Formats: sequence, structure tokens, C-alpha cells
Amino acid sequence: MKISKSVNFKSSSVRIIEPYPLTRTLLVKPKDRGKRLIDFLHERFSYVGVDEWIGRINRKWLWLSNGEATPESVLQSNQLIYHHTPMVKEPSVPDDVRIIQESEEWLIVYKPSPMPMHQGGRYYKNTLSYILSEMGYSDTNIVHRLDSVTSGLVLLAKNREMANRLQMAFSANEVHKWYYAIVKGVPESDSMTIDIPIRRKRGFIFECGHHLENSKPAKTNFELCQSDGNISLVKCTPITGRTHQIRLHLKEAGIPILDDPIYGPEGDETGNQLQVRPILLQSSGISLEGLSIHAEIGPPENWLNIFEN
Repeated sequence: MKISKSVNFKSSSVRIIEPYPLTRTLLVKPKDRGKRLIDFLHERFSYVGVDEWIGRINRKWLWLSNGEATPESVLQSNQLIYHHTPMVKEPSVPDDVRIIQESEEWLIVYKPSPMPMHQGGRYYKNTLSYILSEMGYSDTNIVHRLDSVTSGLVLLAKNREMANRLQMAFSANEVHKWYYAIVKGVPESDSMTIDIPIRRKRGFIFECGHHLENSKPAKTNFELCQSDGNISLVKCTPITGRTHQIRLHLKEAGIPILDDPIYGPEGDETGNQLQVRPILLQSSGISLEGLSIHAEIGPPENWLNIFEN
């Protein structure tokens, strides 16, 4: 199939933030009511060890909205947990956020990877939303998301009314999106569809299967673009929008993303593997005919060079 060409979006500079103090706030959801604080923290942030959390609690870096925290504190619904870090050292991210298109009501940007969309975990200032605010786009509304490790095009709304319109369009499957991925192996056919439901397994790990309880329908179309017999460039068109959908469905198809740390050929689904490196998956196109929105980029040039060597 024909592949659209684009400039090479590989970043050449790095964004580094000086350490700073920060207090985060976590809301206890009803499903977490009755859990011990230490169990909740270790489950929510599996990359931080139990001993580390106990140390932070003992240093009074965590407290609850109704009083002092201990590791054994039993959580209540809608309770607030305050987590203070006296010296936040955020991981660096590529300094390569670009404005691709914009109107008075919406904005399409290129998000490099690894970079989170918004505040969470170890990131606050090195996030797309924070960087856009520094660029003068402080009132943008996120209407769809990319994984931290996924690069490419993101559509944002400039006001609440447009955000509502776009969210309704996404819910009604009126937004057409496509991605490129480099995978291990060769697809069984030039085009295929994977239609397998997805659910959260634990933490940030998801799974797919036809008989999993509480799973949600998920469907992705794939087209082979290029292959050298060992690895392949595949165009991925998600029909639904589940978390990790393309990554899971490629694995299910027997052609996992080459360097995916969780669902790839050497993936670790324990939840202990941090997602701190970019993977070979790019959001390459987004189109909404009803609002005259359309933008696309080809796979990075360094991806295509793999098949030319």
C-alpha cells in the first residue's frame, strides 16, 4: 500500500526540569474503600516498593484529609490522600512538541515519546498539557489520549463547548484515526481485523479475550505496508478506542510491536516494567469530516530506513 511521506519527527533535544517541591492529591474511589493505605499505594504505584512507601509515610510526606496517615490507615470513599515530595526529579522527555494545525476552536499537536498527556505518577511539568500551557495554550481540553510511549498526532479542544462536540464524535465513532507500527514478524495476510474485547488486568496492564468478564468490545483493522521477512511496517486503524488496544491486538495477531516493554516479544506483563522509552507506534492520522478536521503524517524516516538497508 502507499505510505504518505513526512518530515522526520525524531527529536534531537531533551527537556530537563530542575528539581522542585510538589504536593499531589489523590481521591479514594468507592472501589478502594476499606483498603489499607500501604496496600492502596503499592497497588496504584507498583513501581515503588512497600518499604519506600512506609518510609515516606513515616517521614510525614503522606497524610489524609481527616488526619495523620499510617501504613495501616483504612481508607474511606472520597477521602483525600496528600502526597508531598520535597524534591521532585522528573524524568526527562523529548523537547519536541509541535503545533501541526489549529483553528479558533481546536488544535492538533505532535506529541513526542515518551511523554505523558497529563499529570500523573512521576510526571507533572514534563507533560503535554503543562508544556502546551507554557506555549500559550493553557485552556486546552484533552478529548483523546495517547500512551506516554506512543508518539504522534493529538487533537485538543480550545473550549468546553468544542470539547463536548469532539467527545460526542469520538463516542459515536465519527473520528477516523490511524497509526503506524513496526512489528516482529509478518502478518498472515495483507489485511486483517482483530475483534477481541479488552479489560484492565491490574494497574496499567490490560488484557484481551473473548470470555473475560467486564471486558469491553474492541476492534482494529491492520494493513501490511512493508516487510523484510523478519519485521514489518503495519498501518493500524482502531475502530474502537480502548486503552492499549493496538498494542494488545497486534500481540493477539502474532505480530507484537518490536520494542513494546509490556506486550512485545520480550514483554513483561507483571507491571514491574516501567514504560520509560518510546515504542515503535505512531499516531499518524486523524480526520473528522463533519468539522473539516484532517491531519496526517507518515512514519518517521528512520523507520523507513530500516527496510532500505
